Amino acid sequence: MFDDAAMLTKASTMSTFDPDLDTPRARHRPRNAFGDKVAEYHRLVANPLPAILGLVAAWAVLHYSLRTRNLPVFVVALVLIALCPLLIQYHCLDCGLTDFAIRSRGHACQETQRRWRLGEASARTPPRLRTQIKAWIWSLFTALLVYAILVGIHL
Repeated sequence: MFDDAAMLTKASTMSTFDPDLDTPRARHRPRNAFGDKVAEYHRLVANPLPAILGLVAAWAVLHYSLRTRNLPVFVVALVLIALCPLLIQYHCLDCGLTDFAIRSRGHACQETQRRWRLGEASARTPPRLRTQIKAWIWSLFTALLVYAILVGIHL
């Protein structure tokens, strides 16, 4: 009786992987093994359009929730407004990849790696992604302020 229990626990803890017959399992590796050092060789352009469209949609939901005095919809609108910065994207000028800006530090395409290895700066390097995002935010606030002044909305 004890042999069956021991055999059962041994069988349940055994792996089905056979190193002689099976191919090795792929392990998840970060795409950028170079760390933050490669960030200065990126050629990335910020794309805030999805975040702006998300803000417009969240503003519409917020406006609707205030008109109908609906607390759950109001909370959903606040959550949508908080999630809008996550929708900012970047576009790599070297490989053409478009991804969310949160994952920009993990991006290292072959051209970026080549520039990093050789230590050469690109002739047409745009400002850093963080600087571009800050410029877009300032532009958005300025446009909203000018709109409020021209239309006469009291903030």
